[in-house]
Amino acid sequence: MNQPKSNAKAENSRGFSLLETSIALVIMMVVTLGTASLYVYATTYNAGSADRSAALAIAQQKMERLRRVGFSETLMAAGTTTENVTYVNHHYTLTTTICATSDCGGSSVLKIITVQVTPQASKLWMNVPVTLVSERSSAALGSYASY
Repeated sequence: MNQPKSNAKAENSRGFSLLETSIALVIMMVVTLGTASLYVYATTYNAGSADRSAALAIAQQKMERLRRVGFSETLMAAGTTTENVTYVNHHYTLTTTICATSDCGGSSVLKIITVQVTPQASKLWMNVPVTLVSERSSAALGSYASY
């Protein structure tokens, strides 16, 4: 007996064709490249957050050093100072600004301290400075002390 042609055709199509395999490989390649680019993106931003964290640590250290200094000492004089700091092989610019305010008698009673640390990185989004602001007053008693 003769077999119908439909059964003979089904016997010859047992696997994937070269075209189907190529399309599947292209799709897998696109997905893999997308994942690799996300990995590079995440690694870059993770390094940037480490720089920002280090900049915050530098700013806090500077602010603590200024808290230990007496109110009328030379280090607490009004003005702006800039210095370059290296921390774990990364470079930062540390800017300290001290503004002195005075009361009617002309003596300084309040100092506003601003510490700003800027990472010197090549990426623009990493160059956002960390800024800490603090107020410090003298030990003089005010007019409320008489009550």
